[in-house]
Amino acid sequence: MTKDQAHSHAANCPLPDVQSESVRAPRAAVTAGIDGIRVRLILPDGRIVLASARLVAHVPAGHRGVHMSRLARVFAPEGAAVPLDFTLPERVHQLASTQDSDRVVVRLSWEDSILRAAPVTGSLGLQPYKAEVAAHWTPESLEWTTRIQTVTMLACPCSKALSEEYGFHNQRGILQAEIAGYHPTEIESLLALVDRAGSNRTHPVLRREDEKEVIDVMSREGTFRFVEDAASRLLELLDDAGHGTPSIHVRSLESIHTHDAVAWAGPRGEGLSEGIQS
Repeated sequence: MTKDQAHSHAANCPLPDVQSESVRAPRAAVTAGIDGIRVRLILPDGRIVLASARLVAHVPAGHRGVHMSRLARVFAPEGAAVPLDFTLPERVHQLASTQDSDRVVVRLSWEDSILRAAPVTGSLGLQPYKAEVAAHWTPESLEWTTRIQTVTMLACPCSKALSEEYGFHNQRGILQAEIAGYHPTEIESLLALVDRAGSNRTHPVLRREDEKEVIDVMSREGTFRFVEDAASRLLELLDDAGHGTPSIHVRSLESIHTHDAVAWAGPRGEGLSEGIQS
């Protein structure tokens, strides 16, 4: 639905258009919309996953509210699947055209998995991850961010140093990275960088010889890392890959403490702490 079509519908509809009622003071600083609406998302490889969408806009100056029903009808009309491809930016422009607003934000998040092989036996399993693309529209520009979240191993350097003879304790780390741009076709390569930032990968299926190799490789390569190390390492890897000014958040689910350990870097690192809500 274009802006002209939306206005024509509003003019011909006998029901009151309460959102467009004038208010005494402009509400340009208020953002509103819909959150958690489920849409079917067509991934670049053709598979379909269930995604969660947030569709919001600045309340137009002088208006009482946002036309929320138009957001869902235009973004996923009749419940149609949304392609995660080159047509998505145009869909965002169409969505913005239905609102008398100077800012619209579209956020799509989903959960998926990739096949991962154990390091020795090659036993296969599904490794889960979460991903998100977000569009920030204004009349002058359309800017995107891409965000991923996955788990990796974080082996504690302190426990290694304190108890060299008897081993060390491991945690699962939740690592997130947000980069500028629209990169839905690069999710797996971004996940590979996240894996390299931790002490080692986590695996869905491991046999005894696999478990030994997972532990031994950390001793051979010296990849014992605090959350600070993982955040710094991931920044370096993303920078080397050409992704300037990323935001990083690392959370270690501690095994011997009653608290988590966290670290972040970049302009929005701390803001990523809530995790991707898929």
